[in-house]
Amino acid sequence: MTHSTVSSLLRCSQAYCLQICEKQTLEYGIAYYCERYADVPEANQFREVVLDDPANLAQAFEESQAWFGSKGLTCHRWAPVGGAADDLLTAFLAERGFSRQEYTAMSLAQWVHLDAPQAVRVLPARAMRGAFRDLVGANPQLTARTPSGSFVESYEERLDDPQLDMFVAMIDQQPAGRCGLYQVGDIARVMDLVVRSDYENRGVENALTAHALAYAKRIGMRNICLQIDTHDAQRTWFEHAGFIENGQLVEFHRERAGIPT
Repeated sequence: MTHSTVSSLLRCSQAYCLQICEKQTLEYGIAYYCERYADVPEANQFREVVLDDPANLAQAFEESQAWFGSKGLTCHRWAPVGGAADDLLTAFLAERGFSRQEYTAMSLAQWVHLDAPQAVRVLPARAMRGAFRDLVGANPQLTARTPSGSFVESYEERLDDPQLDMFVAMIDQQPAGRCGLYQVGDIARVMDLVVRSDYENRGVENALTAHALAYAKRIGMRNICLQIDTHDAQRTWFEHAGFIENGQLVEFHRERAGIPT
């Protein structure tokens, strides 16, 4: 690969922010922000934070607080440059309401045949916006963070980006799951493999993953990767699908009313 998996994912994350955000370069990092989606954590972040001297931690935090505050916004996430963070930064941000989120970087190491049941139809989300909205809105972990429902609106807006191909799985004309393939240069990032709980163990994961990877193969993408919560059991599924662990990333998410955002 021409990029490490971690650097590829970070590059994708920056581009993903810019789908709906504006950005402002500050002294210690880059503020990605969106006043239209003020309550969407992904839309208001402080990324690529550089802390060469631990003594600058307080200054960096105050900078982000002041800048987002000047826009009437809240900074919901911190992402250190390079995706790495030490115990000092972890403790500092924990005292200020941010929880450490650890992710595993994975890259596709081999093409694996995945059986896709005929009962599962995989269709472009752009042509199935109603089903897509239902799938996003049915995720309680996401909608609990954005009571106004603006998360669903922001996610639908992302469909307008031609670099993002999102797919929905249908069973008996009902939305059963979704998955996306996000292309940034020579990188193809598998994103948001989500299956509704009432459709588990019916081959939806197989169908969606097989479809996304077949598309990546058809358009000649060789750098295929994904990012997943280190504690998510879905890691085992992706290993079954041909992915291997290839690094770690850390972010810090502000907690809201006891719910990590």
